Amino acid sequence: MHNKKKAIIEVSWNIMAKSKTVFVCSECGNESSKWLGKCPACNSWNSFYEQKIIESKNSSLKDKSQSNNKPQKLNSYEAKETLRTSTGFGELDRVLGGGLVKGSLVLLGGEPGIGKSTLILQICDKVKGEGKVLYVSGEESAEQIKLRADRLGINNDDILFLGETDIDIVNQAIIEINPKLVIIDSIQTMYSEEITAAARKC
Repeated sequence: MHNKKKAIIEVSWNIMAKSKTVFVCSECGNESSKWLGKCPACNSWNSFYEQKIIESKNSSLKDKSQSNNKPQKLNSYEAKETLRTSTGFGELDRVLGGGLVKGSLVLLGGEPGIGKSTLILQICDKVKGEGKVLYVSGEESAEQIKLRADRLGINNDDILFLGETDIDIVNQAIIEINPKLVIIDSIQTMYSEEITAAARKC
């Protein structure tokens, strides 16, 4: 019985992914299990930053070479017309192939001040009647967005505002609200605690 319990514990331990924290010198890449004021390798001061490393201990995963997912002839697939939602702008719909596709991601880029935020706020208003729209802003306040909406003559109760940069909180709001459309303005302001400190530093 004792051996069986031990085996179960070992299997559970192997399946779970473990994380450990190391401290890395930003100057030379030297690693330490604890934070150091001075790097012993390059003598740099206050150069260590925290980094989380995820280690997978699942030794029971099957050999990836045994996967049934194999390349298939493109002609063997049946193309189905995808239901799209109009943005309210004919030219933008044309660029998007007919409108917004459910579950898709659209990245809108451009120089600062070119009108990206104005355009997406107008899109939020154009899709009214389709469902709730969640507007997430990591740069501007609710008051700034409201002033822009007033200037554009937008008065829509289906537009919900969230001023947030933590992507995990944003994700929770999406789950709770279940909006038809989510706007994140802008994506480079978002962060997650799950992302390593090294990635955030870059």
